[in-house]
Amino acid sequence: MTNQEFAQIFKNISIILEIKGETRFRVIAYERAAEIIGSLTKDVEDVYKEGGIKALEEIPGVGESIAEKIEELIKTGHLKYYERLTKQFPEKMLVLTSVPGIGARTAFALYKKLKIDSISKLEKAAKSGELLKLPHFKEKSAQNILRGIEQLSAKMKERERMVLTTAGPLADEALDYLKKNKLVKRCDAVGSLRRMKETIGDIDLVASTPKPKEIVEYFAKAPFVKDILMKGDTKISILHKKNIRMDVEILPEIDYGSLLQHFTGSKEHNVHLRTWAEKNKIRISEFGVKDLRKNKLYHFSDEKKVYEFLGLDYPEPELREDRGEIEAALAHKLPKLIGYNDLRGDLHCHTKSSDGHNTVEELAQKAISKKYKYLGISDHTHGLGVARGLSNQQLLKHKAEIEKVNKKIKGIKLLAGAEININADGKLDISQEVLKKLDYGIGSVHSAFNQTEAEMTKRIISAIKQGIKVLGHPSGRLLGHRPGYDVEWVDVFKACAKYKVALEVNSFPERLDLKDTLIKDAISYGCKICIDSDSHALEHMDLIKYGIATARRGWATKNDVINSWDLEKLQKWLKS
Repeated sequence: MTNQEFAQIFKNISIILEIKGETRFRVIAYERAAEIIGSLTKDVEDVYKEGGIKALEEIPGVGESIAEKIEELIKTGHLKYYERLTKQFPEKMLVLTSVPGIGARTAFALYKKLKIDSISKLEKAAKSGELLKLPHFKEKSAQNILRGIEQLSAKMKERERMVLTTAGPLADEALDYLKKNKLVKRCDAVGSLRRMKETIGDIDLVASTPKPKEIVEYFAKAPFVKDILMKGDTKISILHKKNIRMDVEILPEIDYGSLLQHFTGSKEHNVHLRTWAEKNKIRISEFGVKDLRKNKLYHFSDEKKVYEFLGLDYPEPELREDRGEIEAALAHKLPKLIGYNDLRGDLHCHTKSSDGHNTVEELAQKAISKKYKYLGISDHTHGLGVARGLSNQQLLKHKAEIEKVNKKIKGIKLLAGAEININADGKLDISQEVLKKLDYGIGSVHSAFNQTEAEMTKRIISAIKQGIKVLGHPSGRLLGHRPGYDVEWVDVFKACAKYKVALEVNSFPERLDLKDTLIKDAISYGCKICIDSDSHALEHMDLIKYGIATARRGWATKNDVINSWDLEKLQKWLKS
């Protein structure tokens, strides 16, 4: 079973328990387990194989009871507890909750009273007016459901692609296998994975060797190969045991630079570059660069030399989407992108005081191991009840506890912040008095996602004016689950620039929010960004690399990113 399959079972259990009216604590326990397992970079089955049930219990959010259920699923492929629950509340009913806006109890009412057990039946009932038979259902409710079904359709197409935390480990596994063969001189992931695109289709790899045929045969025998889809002299396509297609292209080392350039893409980048080259009597391919005037083919083992030969500065892989990088490279005006080791701290981390799994001190020690100079603790405020959010008084008490750890821990500065809910009317759910006593506030939308563009824009700008310093996961999207809400971004960017509010780049692979194209737009309006992990467990802090990658795709430099600044400069900005 994949992590996502484990996560779906526990998510379904949480939905059924909510319908049954079980305690909120039990519902949240399964919700959290599903969320944590779904975001793990290591397979749950591998965790169990290496350390048994005790290793499962060490996964944040997985206690003894859930660990036992995972063990049962691994050993038998079934879970008796889940099967008992789904006899009363069938899985086909649970699919209704995948429609944005339909909660557990609404799904149960639709199933119980109208016998709706599929998305197609739901759509038909919404269009025919049958839903109005349910108490409290109005025409607007039906319209919202139809809109949710449209969103779900878009999500299903998106789900055909993997998030980075799914694709990355599979690619690393294959590259490690290739590197074990002494005939392999170099190998890399290419395509959308090398560009760190938010979702990945198939996994593409390249390798160099003096004996391509032998490496093709070697790769065909890899332990993760489920099926061989195609095999040639210099390439092989396989189906991974996780049912993911993987393509490997192999050439001699003399052409490795051209191979890497050609297969990194994107298609639009390559077409633009080749079109420009043809006009200049040059032809570019994976086998080198041919000067048509001299009828001479040049080989490149170094990818950077390809661009240098063409007279372009080297565009980092994350930039190669044909968004102006070729023109900038020709004019020698490419930005110096923020580096993967340039962050000085992380400003969005949750502790046990709200819905996190670690103490302030544990997060601080993890931050020190990452060589951070500061760490912002930003637990939820009370408006988000499901996250055990903190009241005004609890926030001040929490700040005092953070200060205690500050005095105890050396080598890092802890900042006391909060992730504050932006209510539907645009008001913050803590007082201005408490906000001013904190080091900073992150304002986030956690509800009423279906507001109109005008309403959402007004709501967000209202929060920006009230003293927050970071706009958290600004579009509210969840890749494969929920699209971003409608908002007039130009107005938001202008407000953020005016009031000195940074736009967050949330590093969770299901969010990567703000997205790359909007980051580029925001920077053009003079906005700053803040790359955060939104950590709820220690290992989440390592997801920050995906946020950095997204910022790089948005052409961000160190100067654009407030948490790449030194502490003194950051604190001055936070108080501005």
